[in-house]
Amino acid sequence: MWKSLYIADTRGSEGGIIIADEEYKNSCRITLEKCEKLYAVTCGVYGAMVHTAFSDPENYQALYDEMKKELQEFIDTETTEKEELDFYDYFCSKF
Repeated sequence: MWKSLYIADTRGSEGGIIIADEEYKNSCRITLEKCEKLYAVTCGVYGAMVHTAFSDPENYQALYDEMKKELQEFIDTETTEKEELDFYDYFCSKF
């Protein structure tokens, strides 16, 4: 289950206001922030990957939800080191 880490009126890594911040199984985190013109979704798998994707105001929630879903599926799957690296490449290319 995702755990909320959200603190109101906090600035995110892209300089916007954080509107969602969640952690999954003490293994990964995803943060949504509203920047001046776009929305930023920054996520990471602890100790392995950090990635930020940007979205227009019409599509940010779908982007956030899709990235969150794929991260959860990855964390919930037993993987080899090569499969992990392949996932990071795939994920960063897709988003």
